[in-house]
Amino acid sequence: MKIAILARGLARTGGVGRLLNGYLSSMPAAAPEDEFFVLTDAPLAHAADLPNVTEVLLKRSSGAIFDHVEVPMAVRHIQPDVFLATKNTIPLGITCPVVCVFLDLAYFAFSKAYPVVDNLYMRAMFKRSATRAARLVAISESTRDDIGTFLGKEAHEKTRVVYPGATNCFRVLSSREREEAAARFAHLPRRFILYSGNISPRKNISNLVAAVTACPPDVALVLTGHRTWKGQSANDALAEAGRLREVQILGAQEDEDLVALYNLAAISVYPSLYEGFGFPVLESFACGTPLAASNATSIPEVTGEAALLFDPTDVSAMSEAVLKLLDDEPLRERLRLRGLERVKQFTWQKTALEMLAILRETA
Repeated sequence: MKIAILARGLARTGGVGRLLNGYLSSMPAAAPEDEFFVLTDAPLAHAADLPNVTEVLLKRSSGAIFDHVEVPMAVRHIQPDVFLATKNTIPLGITCPVVCVFLDLAYFAFSKAYPVVDNLYMRAMFKRSATRAARLVAISESTRDDIGTFLGKEAHEKTRVVYPGATNCFRVLSSREREEAAARFAHLPRRFILYSGNISPRKNISNLVAAVTACPPDVALVLTGHRTWKGQSANDALAEAGRLREVQILGAQEDEDLVALYNLAAISVYPSLYEGFGFPVLESFACGTPLAASNATSIPEVTGEAALLFDPTDVSAMSEAVLKLLDDEPLRERLRLRGLERVKQFTWQKTALEMLAILRETA
């Protein structure tokens, strides 16, 4: 089988990059008899070493031109048996069978987080893609439910749920590695709460900041990720919090440093209002970091019983959960052990086999 995979955004931080790299590191290895043509705007890393992977590096003057001009031209040349669209939309001009992956329906469910023009364009593309695709893949049951709500019954019925996996580099560090990590991040306070993710409206940073103001003054708040559109309210809240306690915004981190931060943190908190999956949940579990998390959308699906959940719209509830986790050592240990078990259920090998089965049905 000849499979073409659209991989624009491979170098991005956050969920998109995690998903694309996970697909490319697992599917070709799981199907050595198949040919994979990866249409990308960034050079491939390890996947390019596999004999059944061909990198198709395309010029990216803009997202729209890349998707709707460069990609269709490349697909016509490759003539694949099936095309995998990995990020919610299918380029115009693709004539072969298509499987389309939906990460989330935030352009419908959380439209205020995006510029108006982007929102209108993406809504139209989502609707077209849901109709055009032979199969849809949702990365959570929550996303599949949203497909039914916003794109209709027919789209919902042809959607399969395939969970992503946990990135292998996230793990519990040895004592020596932990000491080295502590030396590398010696500028951070000894005891801190970690938030890993972007700073945007749907990540609910303003409520997180309000919640942690109830914590003891020696507990700092450390945030990673980059600021996105409409992040001013979060910036204002962070500035105010900085007058009450230590707040450090580290920006986007390499995976090696993220692993170190998870291992050094007292706890991690994931307060998001809306998620299609929630990779930081798995990262926290894999590193043995006790987690307090939102009970919204896909997050409880991923956490199972391995996190302390709270209503992300209720600052008091979030504050209570954070304080409880900080103060209750037996609870932290129970959740740490549950998280280490829970993350074993999310492997890229399992994801690859399920994705390949869908691609074979569609080709």
